[in-house]
Amino acid sequence: MKITSQEEQGISIFILDGRVDSEGAVDLDLALQAATAEDKSKLILDMANVRYLNSAGLRTLADILTQCRDSGGDLKLAALNPKVQRVFQIIGFDKFFNIYPSIADAKKDF
Repeated sequence: MKITSQEEQGISIFILDGRVDSEGAVDLDLALQAATAEDKSKLILDMANVRYLNSAGLRTLADILTQCRDSGGDLKLAALNPKVQRVFQIIGFDKFFNIYPSIADAKKDF
């Protein structure tokens, strides 16, 4: 998995490219934990190029979501492809995560 990040107006944006499987979830966890360790609690994940997400990835996202909200921020998800969005709907995570069609839409909600 390739993860790039950028800062915009106090928001950390992570662009994900690849599979969030067991190995990808570790990489994602390290990147997001590093951000929260720097007191960054406003995070957006651009998931347009994520084609697969397993339970390890979901657990990582849930943990970071809790950390961000406990710090007064949020973890917002943007541009999920239909297969990944369906996973969120099946397990009910779409009720906990704020999911947006684009990064721009997610930024507006901060």
